[in-house]
Amino acid sequence: MNMFGESNILRTRGKRAILLAALSVFSAGCLRNPITQKRETKLISESAERSIGAETKKKILEEYGELKDPVLGQYVSTLGRRLGALSDRPKLDYDFTVLDTDVINAFAAPGGYLFVTRGLLNEVSNEAELAAVLAHEIGHVAGWHAIGMIQKQMGLGALTTLGAIASGIRLGPEALVIAAQTADLFAGLYLLGYSRENELEADRVGLRYMNSAGYDGRAAVAFFEKLGELEKRDGPDRWESYLRSHPPTDQRLAQARAFLDRWTFFRRPTERGEAAYREMKARLPRLKPEEQGIVVGPRFEQPLYGVSLSLPNGWSWEPSSARVMAAFHRQGGEAWGELRRELSTATVTAEEFAKKYVGDRKGQMLQGRGVLYPAGYGYLAQFYGPGLLGGVYLFRGFFLVRDGAVWALLCASVPDRSLEHLVPFEQIQRSFELK
Repeated sequence: MNMFGESNILRTRGKRAILLAALSVFSAGCLRNPITQKRETKLISESAERSIGAETKKKILEEYGELKDPVLGQYVSTLGRRLGALSDRPKLDYDFTVLDTDVINAFAAPGGYLFVTRGLLNEVSNEAELAAVLAHEIGHVAGWHAIGMIQKQMGLGALTTLGAIASGIRLGPEALVIAAQTADLFAGLYLLGYSRENELEADRVGLRYMNSAGYDGRAAVAFFEKLGELEKRDGPDRWESYLRSHPPTDQRLAQARAFLDRWTFFRRPTERGEAAYREMKARLPRLKPEEQGIVVGPRFEQPLYGVSLSLPNGWSWEPSSARVMAAFHRQGGEAWGELRRELSTATVTAEEFAKKYVGDRKGQMLQGRGVLYPAGYGYLAQFYGPGLLGGVYLFRGFFLVRDGAVWALLCASVPDRSLEHLVPFEQIQRSFELK
């Protein structure tokens, strides 16, 4: 048989496979939602959902990285799977990851892939509060919320190919490409957030899952109250990623209190896990007390390393975090910055470190040059890169090598507002001194 005959046969088989996949998808497309028990159109099978979730996890880890602490990771996974086993999708193989970022957030990808950030773990007070967060995210998975978002955006052809993945039909690389593209689609949709109805439903079922696991539901109320207090204290910028993807805190509080009023489970013995969580929380990386600086008005000072830094009018300091010595933002949130100190075991120049820093974060270097600032001779780089809360920012970074450590003073703004921040960025970076 010649190659043209073989090619025709392969095309025919491919068409039959796609048709079979389409029939498989649509024949099983009307199912009962595990939470509401109402019939819904679900055209993405569980195996395809898992494939999308696995691809999403790869992309998220590329951007944030995983906190490499097996004890803490196992603790979060054990708690999460305990809740997942009591959820409305108990047989799903839930996967939990702690992301190595100061951003305060938690979210769920399709197929039971769930993420909680180091920043959120640092704000949670006890195991019951963490259970409330994880149970909420499990509620999104159990209620097919991500699947609903994706199905509204995908075409028939893509859904058919995803059905082929579930049916075991080999469509070659096309199926893998579709799964990867769908992961990209979900990442974009997630930034827009779930609907308010989905979020409140996840809160309701999350409280139910907590109750089944024996946790005090009042911890969820305490966490929501803390959100409100911290939002007022720190401003909306620090909590923007979490608040953007969740309903107004007041509304969540009202629903949780009403739910607890209707239930009497808090009268029976429940747990909060204070001691266990304190032990785990102590494992989180953080600056030592002597490494933390002092803020007096617009000026930041850190005596141990002889650091000083000042902000112009209209800028505010943020609380210090595990990896950042000083953080600040422009009122309104369109620009921000941070000062980092990293130890370097290898001999590296400021320029070499700057280029590696940009490359590691999937940025795009635009230009750079050597400069002499009050802190010393370093490298000034301009580059595009991802922001902590998503999106692309234009960075102006000053990098300096001193006594086996590399200093990075980064200022960033949304690209279309960069010109108006050029002068304050220069003022901030020239105010940086090392004695």
